[in-house]
Amino acid sequence: MRACNRLTMKEKIGQLLMTGFEGLMPDANIGDLLQNHFTGGVVFFSRNLDNPGQAFALTQELQRMAMAATGIPLWIGTDQEGGMVVRVRQGIAQLPAAMALGAARDPVLLYEAAKGTAEELKTLGINMNFAPVVDINVNPRNPIIDVRSFGDDAELVAELGIAAMLGFQDGGIVSVIKHFPGHGDTETDSHAELPVVRHSLERLRSVELVPFRRSVQVGAEAVMTAHIGIPLLSDGEPVPATLSREILTGLLREELGFDGLIVTDCMEMSAVTQGIGVGEAVVRAVLAGADLLLVSHTYESQLEAVAALERAVADGRLPEERIDASVERILLLKERRIGELRERSWKETRTLLENPRTLRTIERIREKSITVVNREPDFCRLSPGVDTLVLWPQMTAACKSEDEPAAYDDTLGSCLRPFITAKLTERVYGTSPSPDEIAALASEAKEYGQIAVGIFHTASNPGQPALVRKLLAGGTKVIPVSLRNPVDLAAFPEAKGFLACYEHHPHTLQALSRVLMGMVEPAGTLPVTLPDHSSEGGELDERFSATGVESAT
Repeated sequence: MRACNRLTMKEKIGQLLMTGFEGLMPDANIGDLLQNHFTGGVVFFSRNLDNPGQAFALTQELQRMAMAATGIPLWIGTDQEGGMVVRVRQGIAQLPAAMALGAARDPVLLYEAAKGTAEELKTLGINMNFAPVVDINVNPRNPIIDVRSFGDDAELVAELGIAAMLGFQDGGIVSVIKHFPGHGDTETDSHAELPVVRHSLERLRSVELVPFRRSVQVGAEAVMTAHIGIPLLSDGEPVPATLSREILTGLLREELGFDGLIVTDCMEMSAVTQGIGVGEAVVRAVLAGADLLLVSHTYESQLEAVAALERAVADGRLPEERIDASVERILLLKERRIGELRERSWKETRTLLENPRTLRTIERIREKSITVVNREPDFCRLSPGVDTLVLWPQMTAACKSEDEPAAYDDTLGSCLRPFITAKLTERVYGTSPSPDEIAALASEAKEYGQIAVGIFHTASNPGQPALVRKLLAGGTKVIPVSLRNPVDLAAFPEAKGFLACYEHHPHTLQALSRVLMGMVEPAGTLPVTLPDHSSEGGELDERFSATGVESAT
């Protein structure tokens, strides 16, 4: 590995950047960034990844290009969180959604699953995972964190976050915990605008900062910043944390004692660029204390970032010693986590994927995550000899961090079919069904003795709760099933019971079907507090929200 003092200033600036590109093969834009601007890392999205063999070939080619240009290997990172946010979508072990992990509450199994997942990512050439999310999902209206969080309890999130982080690290890759100083109690998507958090410092220290502090104490190597404003920490102004020296240097480095990599969330997001542009934003981020800057999407923005950093150094605004401090951290961690690149054939690599032990561990977690809330004893069970209707929503991405959900062949109906001896019908309904569709489904439901109805992300799809209420009013046994955040279930206080499974992976649906048939006892515990919807009009009553504190945004 070349030392920092052997690099040109242009090479040093390149090491500060992780850039993305379009397509399944390196295009001219990423070629220019690697070969002429010496970019030190690449970030993958689903647009770059088709299957494990293609992913492996892509990482090998990108590393060859980087080594030819600088002799320094690349960070190759992605968001392989699990559940709804995964970029490598087939052919490797995949963790459940973080909230499912929170329901299972087994840090030992989680560590083993994360370690196995990391080993497979490393085998493909991916050496950095932007995970786990250690934001605390204390706001039921949060549009961006949601099931990506382990739950709403700071201690639970810290315990499971550390288990996942250490598993990823012991599996041989960098784990980037996120989003500092905490994106959980927000109601705004930072892809579009700046969320503002107005909590006291005492509140931040006792809730949002708990997982970050404890992770730093046990060896966190990298932390990703949040594009959120905390006026209390920035002279009363809602400056994005990513651009705040008080937050990155004062709070994270000095108060929490973190000496690893500070990685930014994407610097093209509106919350951080609004009014100043990408170039000025990346300069301010480095001045604030950031080491590694993600410019994930647009070639023009990536060139703008390079030019702005070079200009800031030339003008004396960005001291060379500030650049050197970040580059030295980057090279030190590259030496530890990447070292000398080892040539491996795809034939050898493919045998190391979908490790049976890791898959068994993940399946055990999924089974432990299924959560049942019975308001009448054993209500959430289906009888094999009763005609059964399964209603399932069309699944779509719920926020900009997610890709469109995978279309699995297995459905709950197909998983239940071997156990139901009577008539079983499954219908897929629209993401937010119309009044006519609701009426038609409710009419059909009268022909059945029991109904399982799936819901997900009802805040954006009001037709779903309308459908469930219509079914509940019909007198037939109705079991609502949350496929995402179980706070959706709070809208049905009249329901005699409900289930939460947090995702729609085939193995999760198989575990769900076994619970519904009474073949296994449910072991999951709700990882979030259900808000009270009993106020007039069915709106969320803030007095019973998970935070007990009204958000300012």
